[in-house]
Amino acid sequence: MTRSNVIETMSEDYIRTARAKGLPERTVIASHGMRGALTPIVTMLGLDLGTLLGGLFITEALFGLPGVGALAVDSIGRQDFPMVMGITVLGALFIAVANLIVDVAYAALDPRVRYT
Repeated sequence: MTRSNVIETMSEDYIRTARAKGLPERTVIASHGMRGALTPIVTMLGLDLGTLLGGLFITEALFGLPGVGALAVDSIGRQDFPMVMGITVLGALFIAVANLIVDVAYAALDPRVRYT
């Protein structure tokens, strides 16, 4: 995925301008090409991070580790719906925080994205 994004980014106008300025190829690729190509990579990493943190509950329950996963399974068995809803909100919070981190990383990586 990174390779295809870099290849696509290297044909952009601002890359051609950087080369016309006489910048070394290493600088063009590292500074200009990679910054523009990393946006989809950061998106995928953010989605994976949120999924991993949300799936942590299931892993705890499967391996019998004490934690929120075991609490969720016990709460479902006891039909303690407020606890189940709280655990679900906690999992959703992990995904929301991962998305927030991705949005902040966009502004740091891509100069075209600016939040005012």
